[in-house]
Amino acid sequence: MRDPADDGDAPINDPLLTTPTARLMALAMGTNVRVFDIPAAHSVGLAGLVGVSFDEAGEPLCSIGLTDDLDDDLRADVLAFGLAVLVGTPEVLDESPDGVLGISRERLPQAGNGPGNLAWHMLQTCGRESPSATFRLMIIQSDD
Repeated sequence: MRDPADDGDAPINDPLLTTPTARLMALAMGTNVRVFDIPAAHSVGLAGLVGVSFDEAGEPLCSIGLTDDLDDDLRADVLAFGLAVLVGTPEVLDESPDGVLGISRERLPQAGNGPGNLAWHMLQTCGRESPSATFRLMIIQSDD
């Protein structure tokens, strides 16, 4: 089977994308995943959010929020994990009433399967050697 990353025209090989985070952002954009910043003051204990909502036509709208105080390495790891959740295990988002789950700041031991494993492999492809790309997903409690 041919690896799309071997194609010299693949976005991952763009010479302007010099960091793993930039490569993952290009991947997110290319798959219509919206990535946005979350103020650190509003996300105590979280590195990010991952979620799916639906537009008027019933089409899914995938989003990943990243806390704005993450260093570039942790930002890449959390972004990869969020992408892996959306691609590999979107059904876990059904655990939340609004389709959004928090991504913890604390790394878990590297998973041998599931979204953490997929995220680790995505990071490797993007040039990042991460100790673990596995994080805990949490239901966000509203302040209502």
